[in-house]
Amino acid sequence: MRRSLAPALLAMVLGALPGPAGAADPACKGTLSGSVTGKFDCEVAVTAGDENRVYLVIMAKTQVDGVPGLVPGSFDVTDQLKPGTYELGDLGMGRASVAADGGTLYTATKTTGQRGEVNLVLSKVKKSTKVKGAWEVHGTYRARLIPAGGGKTGEVVVDVKF
Repeated sequence: MRRSLAPALLAMVLGALPGPAGAADPACKGTLSGSVTGKFDCEVAVTAGDENRVYLVIMAKTQVDGVPGLVPGSFDVTDQLKPGTYELGDLGMGRASVAADGGTLYTATKTTGQRGEVNLVLSKVKKSTKVKGAWEVHGTYRARLIPAGGGKTGEVVVDVKF
């Protein structure tokens, strides 16, 4: 069955709501390395979306110099909502992207195909007792993003601990 990315966008909005699943977590820290470098504070939300799908959304809460656009990660994790290690091929549809000054867009995506690499380690997964349809999660995330356009080189690695 083909799914749109609209539920992932909905999950991003839902994750921005106050509450345990969308609250800023001082322990959530991210770094960019490779063609683009920097550090950012983040928050992670795991929320239910359309068609009983569940989305993990990593949101940057601070700006990174030289990065006009940053989406560390937003993926369907409906079938992976338990502690474990997951690669991009294990996850449902989603994306990670970094737009660099100068116009280069780096991405890791999974739609009908996949590009880049993602490694998600969920060390703790617990259904929220305070927010219906949300989970509290801890772990690490690493994505290797590659240029989206032809003729571009380099890569960006996104590392997040939450």
